[in-house]
Amino acid sequence: MNATYATSPAAPLASSAMPRPLGIFALRALLLIEAALALAVTIGLSMLAADAGANEEALRFAAAGVFIVAIASAVAARGARRGRPWSWTTAALIQVAVAGGTAAVLLIAEWHPALIAGFALPAAVMLVLSSASVRRYLGQH
Repeated sequence: MNATYATSPAAPLASSAMPRPLGIFALRALLLIEAALALAVTIGLSMLAADAGANEEALRFAAAGVFIVAIASAVAARGARRGRPWSWTTAALIQVAVAGGTAAVLLIAEWHPALIAGFALPAAVMLVLSSASVRRYLGQH
């Protein structure tokens, strides 16, 4: 009975015990801004649908999609605050959806250079998501 037991390496520091990097605060702020803007767009589309005759169904469908983006953004912000790894993936998928929706609007609507601003928030969120400190904090090494 002279067995030697190998000691296990120290467990990595849990993300809740690590200090939050500044990027997490920026990510949460951007996601909450995105949720608020999506909620405002949802309300605007619903009001337009009330006045639109033939396009009412399409506008209500678009409003429902934007409302789902608002909810997902708020959930991803909450997950980022708690250091949940799924929040990184959720935030990235939301940005793909927002950029795709903006591209669809660019194809359908009459061209105006201000429509390109729809890509600004997803680009900012993706820049924050790609920073090393945010990736490490959310478990995406």
